[in-house]
Amino acid sequence: MGLLAILKGEQPGLIATLLNYKNVGQFGEYMTEYALKNNNLKGEYIVLKNAYVPLKNKSTEIDLLMIHEKGIFVFESKNYSGWIFGKADDRNWVQRMANGSKHVFYNPIKQNNTHIMALADYLSLPSDAFTSYIVFSERCRLKKVPKSTQEIVILQRNKMLKNLRKELKKREVIYTKEQIKEFEMKLKPLTNVSDEVKKQHIEDIKQKHDSDICPFCGKKLIKRTGKYGQFMGCTGYPKCKYTRQIDK
Repeated sequence: MGLLAILKGEQPGLIATLLNYKNVGQFGEYMTEYALKNNNLKGEYIVLKNAYVPLKNKSTEIDLLMIHEKGIFVFESKNYSGWIFGKADDRNWVQRMANGSKHVFYNPIKQNNTHIMALADYLSLPSDAFTSYIVFSERCRLKKVPKSTQEIVILQRNKMLKNLRKELKKREVIYTKEQIKEFEMKLKPLTNVSDEVKKQHIEDIKQKHDSDICPFCGKKLIKRTGKYGQFMGCTGYPKCKYTRQIDK
């Protein structure tokens, strides 16, 4: 947390930080939301958080969504420390800590692509109408990750606003204030879903991760051993490359 960033309104102060801290993941989302909402960007826009968008009779939860007059930006927040490794096509990425321990997590590019696919369908827009932002904490180092493109941006949170301002400056206005309001009216209910919907969403995720059936191709998963230890792998390999970390 930097004093200059606080004075500029890009980060919350100590009191706001303490009041909004629940856990590491949610706090990362709060920090990203704060930077976007606190009058730090020019133009007409709205910011929505925790939207449960329908997807194949289930739902996918979007951390943060900004509908700006110059485009729609979908944010996936990763409040990780350590070193981050991953490729665009990898199923999982790796977080490596200073003590040598490793944590495998689902590829955030693929994760946010799922969010965008659901949004595109829900809003009847083409997928190229959205820009994906993968926002990592300042506490990590992005050692080996894909370079940012016009469609997918991967960066640390302290560089997010500068990147957004630069990107918005290059773009033309494509949505009117009325259109932004229409998007908001359609999406706002998805941020106020019932506890039952949230519970079902968690159960769907749990089933996806706990089942011994591959969610990609439907074949059986078996225990395998790789360079990072044991994991569940699809018996459909090499055609299907789905893998899942085994919780310890």
